[in-house]
Amino acid sequence: MTRVPWPNSFPDAFVNVPWASADKRVATLKSHPLYDAAKGQRNVEAAIAIVDDLHNLESVLSLADYVEGQGGKPKIIAPSCQPGDSNNALAIGYAQWLSHELDWDVDTEVFQQKTVSRDLSPNWRRIANRCNFYGEIDKSASYVIVDDVITTGGTLADLRSFIERKGGRVIAMSAIALGDGRPRRIRLGDDTRADLERFYGNDLGSFCHKNLGFSYECLTDAEGRAILGCSGYVDLGKKILRARHA
Repeated sequence: MTRVPWPNSFPDAFVNVPWASADKRVATLKSHPLYDAAKGQRNVEAAIAIVDDLHNLESVLSLADYVEGQGGKPKIIAPSCQPGDSNNALAIGYAQWLSHELDWDVDTEVFQQKTVSRDLSPNWRRIANRCNFYGEIDKSASYVIVDDVITTGGTLADLRSFIERKGGRVIAMSAIALGDGRPRRIRLGDDTRADLERFYGNDLGSFCHKNLGFSYECLTDAEGRAILGCSGYVDLGKKILRARHA
């Protein structure tokens, strides 16, 4: 399923803690003693305990305030695979924790197909390969997508597109951890879009449709910046091809 473009009003992702830090005094997701149990053994109780320990109250309250301003009670959804397809319980654990704290329902009718593993994938493999989902969407609901870690944001973008093409509405995104722990712009920013158009010219639209399956307006900001790091179309095409066949 192809992606849908971003609205200019789409908010930055709400984030709790850094993924990792050289400073041992900083609490991070990677350093939590229950991380391996939640990430590698599908231990949902361990995942919930991690969020209990690491959540950033200011970020959670900011998310709640933003969603309240959008009107209505949202559903929380996580890019979670069926048991047996993945050992990672962090995303669904975060969803359940938020559900308990904010009294929002968790959507349990949508699952991510296990195709290309993205947990340890380099960025170009994430950019070149789409995440696919299946299940039913509540067309009357607004959705908040949550995940354990944000890298390029591609998984979140793919899930958002699945929901919106099925008739739902995504109003926000949140993660346990991200890089330095600060909020991040997920949608393609106006500055990044302008830089892409300036560097690649008028052929970028057709190139992205042919090689990625969607318009460049549907890229995340991190994906757009990665593409700007290429020397041109030849280099970009090689990176996509190599990542797709890795």
